Amino acid sequence: MKPTVSVIVPVYNVEKHLPKCLDSLVNQTLENMEIIVVNDSSPDNSQAIIDKYVENYPQVKSFVKPNGGIADVRNFGLSKVTGEYIGFLDSDDYTTLDMYEKMYKKAKEDDAEVVVSNFNWVSSKETKLQKEGPYQGGKEMMVHLFATLWNKIYKTDFIKNTGIQFPTGNRYEDACFLYCLSPNVTRISFVDEAFVSYVQHGASITHTNNSQVKNMITVFHIIVDYFKKNNFYDEYYSELEYLHIKFFLGNSFLRSSQISDKQDRKDTIQLGWNLLNAEFPNWKTNHYLKDLGGMKNKYFKTVSNWNINLYAWIFHHFKKFEV
Repeated sequence: MKPTVSVIVPVYNVEKHLPKCLDSLVNQTLENMEIIVVNDSSPDNSQAIIDKYVENYPQVKSFVKPNGGIADVRNFGLSKVTGEYIGFLDSDDYTTLDMYEKMYKKAKEDDAEVVVSNFNWVSSKETKLQKEGPYQGGKEMMVHLFATLWNKIYKTDFIKNTGIQFPTGNRYEDACFLYCLSPNVTRISFVDEAFVSYVQHGASITHTNNSQVKNMITVFHIIVDYFKKNNFYDEYYSELEYLHIKFFLGNSFLRSSQISDKQDRKDTIQLGWNLLNAEFPNWKTNHYLKDLGGMKNKYFKTVSNWNINLYAWIFHHFKKFEV
């Protein structure tokens, strides 16, 4: 019998967190799942932990591959999927035990290509609910989605038919995957519950501010090239423009401002600023800046050549400032 949902779990140096992650998967209420655990040549004891789960749970499939990074692991996992739907779960996160039953039920009811849920940010100090959606596929998805893979499931045939993969060797591979996927999505559904606990800790790659944030430049070139190659560029020009604004003056800008080396910090911020202005020279007229409103969009419109380094200084010294 074909598995219902195949969940891809990348593993690298996570022996401390891996059992909790795998426990949340092997005890799911959804029957006939497939759990694809991919060890990216982790040097710790993760494989010994995985072997115990393989021994006790037939739904767990273990693979070991040469180290290639998170995008390479996810592409490898996609090549092993046999389930009707695909899920992703990072090995330092965990889910409620009914997540995939509820997500799969919604997917089948609506014949959805993508199903989205809420999630929880979990730190040592607090747990914070993050709601996502609802929105439509296509343009609304481009503008409003959270670029997080693991609070969603995806119809396997749909994903394979798009041919979209993760850009190997780059950080922000999840954003690249989801934004390239967006114009292909016509049937998207939502479950208004939080299932995944997204665990925040100092070792997490998303909280390590270093020169790897330059990968965002490469990734955004890949996104734009995909839209051009597939004849989406003109139709999605405003959405692509707003996406560049959000990242290079928002999320990526904030991370770039935390790079410790002053010259590297300045150079990285300048790369993003140059890309935004080269690809979208009239970005300040983007209608989403006005239509969506709010302080964040007002802030975006104030950024210029003369004050961008001032903003970087502010974000560097006041790290809790969010954009």
